[in-house]
Amino acid sequence: MGQDVRRSRRARGLLVGGIATLLLLPSSGASDGGPVVACTAEKVTIALGETVLLRAWARSPEGGSPVYAWEAPIGELEVRGASARWDFRGVLPGTYAATVRVTLPSRPSGECIVRVVVRRDVVDRGVPPVPPIPSRETGSALLIAGVPEASGYGLYSYLLLGARPGDDARERVLQAIEVYRGLVPEISRLEQYVPRQQLNVAYLPVRNAPEPPISAAKVLESYDYARARSILRFVPGATREGPYILSVLRPIGMADAASPLDRYLFQDLSRVPPHLVASWVKEFLSQAAQERFWEVRTVEGLGLKLRVTVGILADALPEVRRALDTWIAWVR
Repeated sequence: MGQDVRRSRRARGLLVGGIATLLLLPSSGASDGGPVVACTAEKVTIALGETVLLRAWARSPEGGSPVYAWEAPIGELEVRGASARWDFRGVLPGTYAATVRVTLPSRPSGECIVRVVVRRDVVDRGVPPVPPIPSRETGSALLIAGVPEASGYGLYSYLLLGARPGDDARERVLQAIEVYRGLVPEISRLEQYVPRQQLNVAYLPVRNAPEPPISAAKVLESYDYARARSILRFVPGATREGPYILSVLRPIGMADAASPLDRYLFQDLSRVPPHLVASWVKEFLSQAAQERFWEVRTVEGLGLKLRVTVGILADALPEVRRALDTWIAWVR
């Protein structure tokens, strides 16, 4: 298969009320000896008729070259090995899934499912509304001083700084903020299309909202270090630098000494090379948008998949790969 380009025929699928009815199987892999497979979409919501780039990530303990097989019952796929371009021309609004299966010699296969929401940005009076299929979206929001987190989201992630960054860390921090703000839609926009209980929120603590147009530099100028420190107090160890990403299943404001965090995913990006930070944060947000956080062990699996993804992104940086088990930690 390699890098050969293949175009699948437009799959007919089964449409019920304008929505693809799909059999969604749990991802397989590490538990049965197969490869851990992660997959992401370049964008998790698209307009009618758009195309989107899909990517898969897999690594075998013994090395070797994975073979990728992509399938989608709706739309048309143009496959290039570990990536595929998904064409939605002629597809109705709704939530759709594509599956990638990864095989290696003499090992069980692993698979991953990636979901994309096709929005209806312009109302067509001749077409009835399409109810959504449950999936997760990720959006960003500024967490203004004195304002509590909103309730009802699937996953809460916080981009945290333990202290004002010095000159050596400033580029790394700005890269992380830029992705947080620029590569995912704002929550207020996503809630036009996706119910809140099917959304993940990515928070940035600030003292006050910067004047538009909002930039990473303006957000850093207004960053709320006091609130970040109040959140980081729940994480053991030295957290005086950053950036860090803390992900939990309930608002951090609900945690206290009597009800501490029981499960969380913690990412330490304080030693990550600046050029890798943007890709790391982007892949985390993309993978978080694909996960089903109402299922058991989902966040733990997200951390495992993220280690695979970042390990491949940092293939030429052995010091990064060696540290991933401590830089990406699932705590329970």
